[in-house]
Amino acid sequence: MKLDARVPLVTPFPTSEFHERVERMREAMRFHELDAALLTSEANVEYLSGFWTLFAWNSLSRPWYFILPLDGEPIGVIPEFGETNWRNTSWVERLIVWPSPRPEDEGISLLAKIFRGLRHRFGRIGAELGAETRIGMPVNDFLRLRAEIQPLQMVDATPTFRQVRQIKSPAEVARVAAICRIAGEAFTTLPSYFIAGESERALAQKFQANLMLQGAEKTPYVAMSSGLNGYLSGSTWPSDRSIAEGDVLMIDTGSRLGGYFCDFNRNFAVAPVSDEIRRTQAALVAAAAAGIDAARPGTTMSELFRVQLALLETLGMTCGPVGRFGHGLGKLMTEWPSIKSDDHTVLTAGMIITIEPSVVLSNGRPMLHEEDIVITPDGCRVLTQRAGPDITLLPI
Repeated sequence: MKLDARVPLVTPFPTSEFHERVERMREAMRFHELDAALLTSEANVEYLSGFWTLFAWNSLSRPWYFILPLDGEPIGVIPEFGETNWRNTSWVERLIVWPSPRPEDEGISLLAKIFRGLRHRFGRIGAELGAETRIGMPVNDFLRLRAEIQPLQMVDATPTFRQVRQIKSPAEVARVAAICRIAGEAFTTLPSYFIAGESERALAQKFQANLMLQGAEKTPYVAMSSGLNGYLSGSTWPSDRSIAEGDVLMIDTGSRLGGYFCDFNRNFAVAPVSDEIRRTQAALVAAAAAGIDAARPGTTMSELFRVQLALLETLGMTCGPVGRFGHGLGKLMTEWPSIKSDDHTVLTAGMIITIEPSVVLSNGRPMLHEEDIVITPDGCRVLTQRAGPDITLLPI
C-alpha cells in the first residue's frame, strides 16, 4: 500500500472572528440573564479563547477554565505550566495561573474571587450543565465553587452557547469542508488497499493511517462493522473478523481538522451482493437526497425527519430504533439539534448538519447512509463527496 501525505494549511482564525463570537455570546447571555459564563470543555474554551493545546484535554490531573463576564475582559484561569502555550495561541490577554496539580485547591479560590468581584446584574453564573455537555472539573470542586459564591446562583448556560455555536462562520464552514474532503479521499482510495480476508481491525488501521497522511489532525472515531448480507452493527469498534465474499462493510468516521469534525459513513460490499442490499443502498441514498433537497432556512429538523421517513416507507423500507436521521456538526462530532420527529428547531443559514437515514434489513441488521451539509441563504451545500446509489464493490 502506498499512501501520499498531503498536509492542508489550516489558516488561524483572525482575532476579529473571536471578537464577533464573544459579542454574540454576550448578547445571548443578556437574553438568558447571566453575569458571566464559566467554560471548562475543550470545544467551548477553544471556541471563545482560541487556546490550543495537545495536552490539557487528555489529562484529568488539571482543570482549565475560561470566564466570559458580561462586561469587561475575558479571563483565562489555567495551570501555571500552560501559560506559554496560552500566550502563543489565545487572543485573550488577561490570564490568572496557579501551581497545579494542587488537589486541595485547583483554582477554585481564584474562580470564587473573580465571580464575587464582578458586576452583578442578575446574580447568575452560567456553566456547562445541560444536555450534550460535560463539565471539565471534578464535581466536588464544582459544588465547592457553587457554595463559595453564594448568594450568586450557578445555572445552566447550555442554551446560551448552543444558540451561538450552532451558526457557523464562513471560516468554520471551510474547516469542516476541508476535513470532509480528506475523509472523502480516504473512502475513495480504500478499495485500492483492501485485501480480501483481512480483518476489520487491519483495514481500519490502514484507513486511519490514510486519514492522517491526508492531513487529518486526529481520527478519534472510526467505526467499522461487516457481516454476510448486512453488517452486524451501525456503530462498533473494528473487530478481528475477516472480511470475505458476500460481506457488507460499513465504515463511519468522525475525524478532525483545526478543531472541527466531519461525520459520515460509506458502505462497501464484497461480491456477490444480494438484491436486498442493492435496493437498500439505493433507498438510503434517495432518502438522504430527499433530506438534502428539503434542507433550507425555515425548514424544521422534524420536517427533515418526516421527509426522509416518508421516502423510505414509500420504498418499502423498515426503519430502526436509531431515534434520529441526523444531527448538528462542528466543534463536536455530534452537536444539537437532532433530526427527529419532536425536534422543531428551525434551520438557519450557517448551520452544519448531517443527513443520516437508517433502516433495518429483513435479517434484523441495520444499514445507514450519511452526508454532511451546510445551510445556505437559499438552500444548502453538500460538504461531502456524495455517494451514488450503487454500493461500492471491494476486490476479491
